Amino acid sequence: MPSIINKKQQVRGFIWLLASFFVIFSILAGVIFLSYTRTVFQSADNAINQSINMYDGQGLLSTSENDVKKSQPIENSNTRANIWLFNKKGKLIIDDTTTDPQQMVLPKFLQKTVKFKSSLMVDKAETRKIAGNYYRVVGVKFKKNAVKIYGATAANGLIMVNVTDTMINLAHFKKVLFWSFGLFGLLAVLVSYIISRFNMRPILKSWQQQQDFVNNAAHELRTPMAVIQGKLENMLMKPEATVRDQSNAIILSLSEVRRLTSLTNNMLTLAKSGSNMTKIEKKPTNVSEFLSNIIAPYEEMAQFDGKTVTLDVDVGQDVLIDQKRIHQLLVLLLDNALKYSDEGATVAVTAGIEKKKFILSVADTGRGISDEAKKHVFDRFYREDKTGNRETGGTGLGLSIAEWVVQAHGGKITVLDNIPQGTIFRIALPL
Repeated sequence: MPSIINKKQQVRGFIWLLASFFVIFSILAGVIFLSYTRTVFQSADNAINQSINMYDGQGLLSTSENDVKKSQPIENSNTRANIWLFNKKGKLIIDDTTTDPQQMVLPKFLQKTVKFKSSLMVDKAETRKIAGNYYRVVGVKFKKNAVKIYGATAANGLIMVNVTDTMINLAHFKKVLFWSFGLFGLLAVLVSYIISRFNMRPILKSWQQQQDFVNNAAHELRTPMAVIQGKLENMLMKPEATVRDQSNAIILSLSEVRRLTSLTNNMLTLAKSGSNMTKIEKKPTNVSEFLSNIIAPYEEMAQFDGKTVTLDVDVGQDVLIDQKRIHQLLVLLLDNALKYSDEGATVAVTAGIEKKKFILSVADTGRGISDEAKKHVFDRFYREDKTGNRETGGTGLGLSIAEWVVQAHGGKITVLDNIPQGTIFRIALPL
């Protein structure tokens, strides 16, 4: 994948993750703050509502200026709420008869600074700053001449609860919430960056595998197609030649056709494995009989080349496997073992049970595989022999298919050195 596409994808993923985190944190912070605010003011609002209900029960409150009721005093409330009374001019009514110096100064100060305004006539409790303090306030209107106090008639009143301390605590809580949000925001940036990079890895790996697969497949298909085309064009140039005369060209073309067929079948198998189109159908299998039938033709083939194939089975129970796929797996491993070993080599197939796992191994005394090649031996189209030799080069898909078969069974395949010489392919399948 071009680096610019990689960066764009990563930046896009980073931005979406970061935006998602910030939206979640913002909603969470908003819910916490609103819930906390509603909770801390609930007690004050309940006290105000209790006072309003009490005054309304006494018949003091008015919803119409035409209501007239006999004057009566306001009874003291047992709630936290206080009431400030105002005359028709909006002036605070105070006790002028008090002799307490402190009580004389404070009411005079309030009377000069606090005026009743229409904006204070609110139906639901609101927080207002009055005379340097914060109050939860509800404005009420009294019936005409219904309330008289300190020799004055009250027209309006403010039922309020001092919430200055609550507002200070709320401001502190807001500050803590803000800094917490900032800290978690920085953490969200870091986490988003890490996740975006982590999420891009399988995408980049898949993209690279796709690119390699297409490039390698094109290369593998091009060579046999070129050979077949060249031989056919050569035969067309000799229309008088007999089949016997062109037998070498025909044989070579058929060989390349078989190679193409094998390559396309392997590619189709891998394509199906990647799309989960192929299902594994396990059934109880007698391992000794099953392996003997597979090994038999290879024992004969090995004898013609001066090689030996042996089988050692130590399994006393039936094993659940997909016979078709395990057959395919063994054929691939035996074919590789014989192909990459010289005359006099031995290929040993063993089967047993270890720690509740079915262990199948194919060991040869051939040329072996280098440590570097072991890292890539299961990669598609990988071949340690870079010469493209038709006898030993293969297509590089066999071991990829073998790995898929093992993984589809929930098992694991590993490649090891066979001491003193050769290679061991070890398959471990869960019972």
